[in-house]
Amino acid sequence: MQIHKIGKTLSGLLLMLALVFLAVVFLAAMNWLPSLREEGFARQYNSIEDAKRTLKLNDILVPAYFPEGLRWPPSFILAQKKPYQAVVMEFKDAKTKETSLIVIQSSLSGSDGQLQRIRLSHDREETRYRLKNKSVLLQVGMCDNGMRCSKMTWQDNGLFYTVLLTSSPFELIRIAESMIHS
Repeated sequence: MQIHKIGKTLSGLLLMLALVFLAVVFLAAMNWLPSLREEGFARQYNSIEDAKRTLKLNDILVPAYFPEGLRWPPSFILAQKKPYQAVVMEFKDAKTKETSLIVIQSSLSGSDGQLQRIRLSHDREETRYRLKNKSVLLQVGMCDNGMRCSKMTWQDNGLFYTVLLTSSPFELIRIAESMIHS
Protein backbone atom coordinates (compact mmCIF):
# COMPACT_ATOMS: atom_id res chain seq x y z
CA MET A 1 0.00 0.00 0.00
CA GLN A 2 2.85 2.41 0.93
CA ILE A 3 4.73 1.54 -2.28
CA HIS A 4 1.56 2.16 -4.28
CA LYS A 5 1.26 5.69 -2.78
CA ILE A 6 4.92 6.48 -3.57
CA GLY A 7 4.42 5.22 -7.13
CA LYS A 8 1.33 7.42 -7.56
CA THR A 9 3.18 10.45 -6.16
CA LEU A 10 6.17 9.90 -8.48
CA SER A 11 3.94 9.48 -11.53
CA GLY A 12 2.04 12.64 -10.54
CA LEU A 13 5.33 14.54 -10.23
CA LEU A 14 6.51 13.26 -13.61
CA LEU A 15 3.19 14.28 -15.19
CA MET A 16 3.44 17.72 -13.63
CA LEU A 17 7.06 18.15 -14.86
CA ALA A 18 6.02 17.05 -18.34
CA LEU A 19 3.18 19.61 -18.36
CA VAL A 20 5.54 22.38 -17.18
CA PHE A 21 8.03 21.42 -19.90
CA LEU A 22 5.27 21.48 -22.55
CA ALA A 23 4.07 24.88 -21.30
CA VAL A 24 7.61 26.31 -21.54
CA VAL A 25 8.03 24.90 -25.07
CA PHE A 26 4.63 26.31 -26.08
CA LEU A 27 5.43 29.80 -24.71
CA ALA A 28 8.85 29.81 -26.41
CA ALA A 29 7.24 28.86 -29.73
CA MET A 30 4.60 31.58 -29.34
CA ASN A 31 7.35 34.12 -28.71
CA TRP A 32 9.35 32.93 -31.73
CA LEU A 33 6.52 32.73 -34.33
CA PRO A 34 5.84 36.48 -34.74
CA SER A 35 9.46 37.13 -35.65
CA LEU A 36 9.17 34.65 -38.52
CA ARG A 37 5.91 36.08 -39.76
CA GLU A 38 6.95 39.74 -39.45
CA GLU A 39 10.37 39.57 -41.04
CA GLY A 40 10.97 42.70 -43.07
CA PHE A 41 8.26 44.81 -41.41
CA ALA A 42 8.99 48.03 -39.51
CA ARG A 43 11.20 47.53 -36.51
CA GLN A 44 13.68 49.54 -34.46
CA TYR A 45 17.39 48.73 -34.85
CA ASN A 46 20.42 49.47 -32.67
CA SER A 47 22.70 50.47 -35.54
CA ILE A 48 22.66 51.26 -39.23
CA GLU A 49 24.84 48.22 -39.91
CA ASP A 50 22.36 45.99 -38.05
CA ALA A 51 19.47 47.29 -40.20
CA LYS A 52 21.51 46.82 -43.41
CA ARG A 53 22.50 43.27 -42.48
CA THR A 54 19.09 42.13 -41.23
CA LEU A 55 17.07 43.56 -44.12
CA LYS A 56 19.80 42.99 -46.73
CA LEU A 57 19.73 46.64 -47.84
CA ASN A 58 22.41 47.77 -50.28
CA ASP A 59 22.74 51.42 -49.44
CA ILE A 60 21.62 53.56 -46.56
CA LEU A 61 22.69 57.15 -47.11
CA VAL A 62 24.05 58.82 -44.00
CA PRO A 63 25.11 62.48 -44.00
CA ALA A 64 28.86 63.02 -44.08
CA TYR A 65 28.39 66.53 -42.68
CA PHE A 66 26.81 67.16 -39.29
CA PRO A 67 26.37 70.64 -37.85
CA GLU A 68 28.08 71.23 -34.55
CA GLY A 69 25.89 70.14 -31.67
CA LEU A 70 24.30 67.07 -33.26
CA ARG A 71 25.01 63.74 -31.59
CA TRP A 72 26.32 60.68 -33.38
CA PRO A 73 25.24 57.84 -33.59
CA PRO A 74 21.54 58.14 -34.45
CA SER A 75 19.33 58.08 -31.37
CA PHE A 76 16.59 56.20 -33.23
CA ILE A 77 16.72 53.93 -36.29
CA LEU A 78 13.58 52.42 -37.79
CA ALA A 79 13.80 50.27 -40.92
CA GLN A 80 11.54 48.03 -42.97
CA LYS A 81 11.52 46.18 -46.26
CA LYS A 82 7.77 45.44 -46.38
CA PRO A 83 5.35 46.76 -47.59
CA TYR A 84 7.99 49.13 -49.03
CA GLN A 85 11.63 49.82 -48.18
CA ALA A 86 12.18 52.62 -45.67
CA VAL A 87 14.87 53.73 -43.24
CA VAL A 88 14.40 56.50 -40.67
CA MET A 89 17.26 57.93 -38.63
CA GLU A 90 16.87 60.54 -35.90
CA PHE A 91 19.69 62.56 -34.41
CA LYS A 92 19.46 64.54 -31.17
CA ASP A 93 20.78 67.95 -30.28
CA ALA A 94 23.61 67.58 -27.73
CA LYS A 95 22.33 70.46 -25.54
CA THR A 96 18.56 70.05 -25.59
CA LYS A 97 18.51 66.25 -26.03
CA GLU A 98 15.60 66.77 -28.46
CA THR A 99 15.42 65.30 -31.95
CA SER A 100 16.91 67.88 -34.29
CA LEU A 101 17.63 66.00 -37.53
CA ILE A 102 15.53 63.35 -39.28
CA VAL A 103 16.80 61.50 -42.36
CA ILE A 104 14.34 59.32 -44.30
CA GLN A 105 15.07 57.05 -47.22
CA SER A 106 12.06 55.34 -48.82
CA SER A 107 11.10 53.48 -51.98
CA LEU A 108 7.55 54.93 -51.81
CA SER A 109 7.01 58.54 -52.84
CA GLY A 110 5.20 60.64 -50.23
CA SER A 111 5.68 58.15 -47.39
CA ASP A 112 7.94 60.50 -45.42
CA GLY A 113 5.01 62.12 -43.60
CA GLN A 114 4.01 58.90 -41.90
CA LEU A 115 7.60 58.03 -40.99
CA GLN A 116 8.64 61.17 -39.13
CA ARG A 117 7.77 62.21 -35.60
CA ILE A 118 8.43 65.91 -36.28
CA ARG A 119 6.67 67.44 -39.28
CA LEU A 120 6.92 70.70 -41.18
CA SER A 121 3.45 72.02 -40.40
CA HIS A 122 3.59 75.66 -41.54
CA ASP A 123 5.35 75.93 -44.89
CA ARG A 124 6.41 79.58 -45.33
CA GLU A 125 8.67 79.24 -48.34
CA GLU A 126 9.21 76.57 -50.98
CA THR A 127 11.97 76.53 -53.61
CA ARG A 128 12.95 73.95 -56.20
CA TYR A 129 16.53 74.03 -57.48
CA ARG A 130 19.47 71.81 -58.47
CA LEU A 131 21.96 70.49 -55.93
CA LYS A 132 24.83 68.40 -57.31
CA ASN A 133 22.82 67.77 -60.46
CA LYS A 134 19.71 66.57 -58.55
CA SER A 135 16.40 68.40 -58.49
CA VAL A 136 15.64 69.13 -54.82
CA LEU A 137 12.72 70.78 -53.08
CA LEU A 138 13.58 73.02 -50.13
CA GLN A 139 10.81 74.00 -47.73
CA VAL A 140 11.25 76.40 -44.82
CA GLY A 141 8.75 77.05 -42.05
CA MET A 142 7.68 75.91 -38.61
CA CYS A 143 7.54 72.37 -37.30
CA ASP A 144 4.59 70.98 -35.37
CA ASN A 145 6.73 71.20 -32.20
CA GLY A 146 6.80 75.01 -32.56
CA MET A 147 10.43 75.23 -33.72
CA ARG A 148 11.72 76.76 -36.93
CA CYS A 149 12.65 74.01 -39.37
CA SER A 150 13.74 73.27 -42.91
CA LYS A 151 13.00 70.24 -45.06
CA MET A 152 14.63 69.01 -48.25
CA THR A 153 13.39 66.20 -50.52
CA TRP A 154 14.80 64.60 -53.66
CA GLN A 155 14.79 61.37 -55.64
CA ASP A 156 17.83 59.29 -56.60
CA ASN A 157 18.07 55.78 -58.08
CA GLY A 158 14.42 54.94 -57.38
CA LEU A 159 14.56 56.04 -53.74
CA PHE A 160 13.04 59.13 -52.17
CA TYR A 161 14.99 61.11 -49.58
CA THR A 162 13.73 63.55 -46.97
CA VAL A 163 15.95 65.45 -44.56
CA LEU A 164 14.34 67.63 -41.89
CA LEU A 165 16.37 69.88 -39.60
CA THR A 166 15.08 72.08 -36.78
CA SER A 167 17.33 74.93 -37.88
CA SER A 168 18.08 77.25 -40.78
CA PRO A 169 18.09 75.98 -44.37
CA PHE A 170 21.81 76.77 -44.73
CA GLU A 171 22.87 73.87 -42.48
CA LEU A 172 20.27 71.61 -44.10
CA ILE A 173 21.68 72.31 -47.57
CA ARG A 174 25.16 71.32 -46.38
CA ILE A 175 23.78 68.09 -44.84
CA ALA A 176 21.86 67.15 -48.01
CA GLU A 177 24.84 68.04 -50.18
CA SER A 178 26.99 65.62 -48.17
CA MET A 179 24.48 62.84 -48.92
CA ILE A 180 24.13 63.35 -52.68
CA HIS A 181 26.71 61.57 -54.81
CA SER A 182 26.95 62.88 -58.36
